[in-house]
Amino acid sequence: MSETRYAYEHVSSEILSDDMQFRKGAPKAGDRLPEFDLPTAEGGWLRTRDLAGRPVLLVTGSFTCPMTASSNPILKELHGRFGHRIEFIMLYVREAHPGEHHDQAGVAEEKRNAARSLQQRDRLPWTIVVDDPDGSIHRRLDEKPNAAYLTDETGTIVFRSLWAGDERGLVQALEAVARGEQPSRSESTRRLVPMARGVGTMREMTRRAGPRAQSDLWQAAPPMGLMASLADLYRPLPPAWRTAAAAATLGVGVAVVATLAARAISRR
Repeated sequence: MSETRYAYEHVSSEILSDDMQFRKGAPKAGDRLPEFDLPTAEGGWLRTRDLAGRPVLLVTGSFTCPMTASSNPILKELHGRFGHRIEFIMLYVREAHPGEHHDQAGVAEEKRNAARSLQQRDRLPWTIVVDDPDGSIHRRLDEKPNAAYLTDETGTIVFRSLWAGDERGLVQALEAVARGEQPSRSESTRRLVPMARGVGTMREMTRRAGPRAQSDLWQAAPPMGLMASLADLYRPLPPAWRTAAAAATLGVGVAVVATLAARAISRR
């Protein structure tokens, strides 16, 4: 994507489609993470060389991203298991669903404030480094809203996941690296369960972002907007369960309509 389009005002169907797969040439197993020298949400500074000699799990995220909101509880559990051995870092990127209340940051301080809000909202125990408003590091990583990259002690990527909420994929990779071994799989692009979790929090996140974010979602992906609205009715169930309940509700509704239509036709 071009630099001018990186910090978009309106999410689109094209952007949502791009999120569904890694682009060709994006960093993968065997490559190194982009070098960075970035401010942190807490007010400090972190450089790539500060992490030398320690495995790192780098996750992308933003305040308005449903996938981030739904994956953070999983990541906090994994941090409790592996944080003593593996450094967890989040790269704060562009807003996934910008709106009037939480828009794209125009300057570095606005982006740092947004990162701080995310850290406080989800009570994240790890460091958040804040990319610049033009996404210099994020664009080199592939611009995914909530991807995960795991490196070994040398800084080489040994595993990447399209979604940080892919618990099964991350666990096998983290366990291997914690033992000093290579993960049996170098990549995961599982979508069903991570996206079910994301859809379960989508209505809440777009509501927090503002009316524009809610409207944009309906225009870009009407089925997703409908599923998110139905899933929101089932809070406080866990996010994935909300989506499952929404799918069941939708299925029942379709079945009822089909039955009524069949009866109407048979009476003619």
